[in-house]
Amino acid sequence: MSLANSRIERFIKNLRQSLNEGNYYEGHQELRAIASRLVKQKKHERAIQLLYLGALELCQYHQWGSVADLTSFMINIYVEEKVPVTDESKERVYDIFEKLSHATEYYSRVFEAAIQWSIKELGNGVGDTQMHHFVGCILRNKARYQEAEVHFLVGTTESPVALGNMLFDWAVRTETKDFGVFVARGVIKYLAMGWYEAACACWKAFIGRLAQAQPDAVVERTDATVTSKIGPVYFASSHELVNFVQLLLLTVERGQASPGSLSAGIFGSLRKQYEGRFGVNAEVVHDLLDEIAQKYFGVVVQRQQSIFDIVGSLFAPPSRPAVTSSNAEAMD
Repeated sequence: MSLANSRIERFIKNLRQSLNEGNYYEGHQELRAIASRLVKQKKHERAIQLLYLGALELCQYHQWGSVADLTSFMINIYVEEKVPVTDESKERVYDIFEKLSHATEYYSRVFEAAIQWSIKELGNGVGDTQMHHFVGCILRNKARYQEAEVHFLVGTTESPVALGNMLFDWAVRTETKDFGVFVARGVIKYLAMGWYEAACACWKAFIGRLAQAQPDAVVERTDATVTSKIGPVYFASSHELVNFVQLLLLTVERGQASPGSLSAGIFGSLRKQYEGRFGVNAEVVHDLLDEIAQKYFGVVVQRQQSIFDIVGSLFAPPSRPAVTSSNAEAMD
């Protein structure tokens, strides 16, 4: 064991004893002071390790404010020292964030800082997709669906299935009459972003749950002579917007990048028939369908907003995260 590691281990042992005696504030402040000295001495790896281990100790005593402060300090070192986004650097954040998620007043601050660090390091405008998926799963388990949705949209290849299942759970909680409002949140946004496979995966996860829950209202009508990436074809007698989303997927699958193609004509007819039925979401749906028209059917639409502006501010937490019947169906 190196001298540096033995010093960290000795301090953590002393911290553990102090915490056992209930000296939470003192332990937090002493740890922070030592980490600050290490940073000034350019011993950043040791400072990171100390903050990480100290935060884990404080988690055991539910000192969430201190945990958030130390973790934010650690992430700030990541940013200042341009620490690469690796499995090791992410695991430190994951370990703490999973425990910190018990304290809703603090965890948003931590994961937002971590994502901003990954955006800066990766330079892709979105950040680490695995981190987004991890955060999305945590938020979904806390029923913070609107926030989780944002992360699943830019997550990994596992995220579309997770989003489809979450959107079904969200629809059930709100007792909506047309479940299509919810599956559209995922499918139309994925299509507008150009990720057709994700749209299909999201759809299949959602429709499978709906068909199982409402077998009389959602009936399979698959034509054995027709194959599709969306899987079985259904007719939803009580959910007209579910039917629209399915028809949209089938039309996009057969899309030809030509405004005069048959598929483009069918797409235009679907828009005319269903777009206005999204109520308060009609304007958002209109803009998303414009993007889909351009990507899959070659229809050029002049607009000022980018696709990420249309989908929504991806990293801005909503003002009302709780799910209620009055706000749950708003798509932006």
